[in-house]
Amino acid sequence: MPLGDSRKHLESVEAETKTKALDLEEKKMKNWKKLMMASTVAAALLATGTVGNASAMSSVAAANQNAVYAKNTDLKQENKKFESRLDAIIKRGYILIGTPGDYKPFTYLNPKTGEFEGYDIDAMKEFAKSLGVEARFVQTSWPTLMDDLLADKFDIAVGGVTRNTERQKKAHMSEGYIQFGKAPLIRKEDKDKYKTVEDINKPTVRIGVNPGGTNEKFVREHLTNAKVTVVENNLDIPGLVANGTYDVMITDTLEAMVYQKADPRLYAALTDNPFTKSEKAYMIHRGDFIFASYLDVWMDEMKLQGKFDELYKKWLQ
Repeated sequence: MPLGDSRKHLESVEAETKTKALDLEEKKMKNWKKLMMASTVAAALLATGTVGNASAMSSVAAANQNAVYAKNTDLKQENKKFESRLDAIIKRGYILIGTPGDYKPFTYLNPKTGEFEGYDIDAMKEFAKSLGVEARFVQTSWPTLMDDLLADKFDIAVGGVTRNTERQKKAHMSEGYIQFGKAPLIRKEDKDKYKTVEDINKPTVRIGVNPGGTNEKFVREHLTNAKVTVVENNLDIPGLVANGTYDVMITDTLEAMVYQKADPRLYAALTDNPFTKSEKAYMIHRGDFIFASYLDVWMDEMKLQGKFDELYKKWLQ
């Protein structure tokens, strides 16, 4: 295209763009004038008594509401992007913490006191303290843990929750705060009998496992030949292994060590070389980067100040 024609084409495009912009501004101004006129007419009708007071007031309110809405819609949509559960928790003055209450040493609902106890219970009290709010605990279960969180029954889920990609697909898993693995809790007399998955994965071996969590998932995937019984209350299984009802309880190395310490009949096998390796973490709603960032910073401070170490000594040593 010759240089002269190119310039004419460019000038034509610029003129067309300016015209469209002016037309758009003119339309906006006309709409605004219509809204203002409706408001003015309604007010005049109210003043002259031409229509009933209720009808006129309704017209005024509608006109004003439409005008405000036209100006603020974009702003409201923008504000929604920055709404955080962190602000809601601080404003209401308490945080709701979901926990099963059956997974020592992380969470335990003491039947004598009616209070929750454990590593994560103490940690969440510290978390609430950092927020300047009250810690309120809500009992859930392993099968319903995720659904209860997504249903907004609580703000955060804790209690020895394993950090994994399956949970991350639906929620947000925090950074890990303690490492562990899956291992067998057995009777002390059988400590040389169960050393591998193959030793346990036999039809003659009776396994007791709690429902809905990563323990049951491991058993269903790797111990398909064993006789598996799901026991609703996780707290009952160690005693059932000790008295001979079951031969093996598949659980976390951390929990196994606690029960070995509490009952001399039990033995926490393979704690130095477990079947799997994972981390414990806290679980919150995904998509709230402000709350997630606050949780991560708080966890970093807990580590740097040695408070997680103090909880480990209190509940695991």
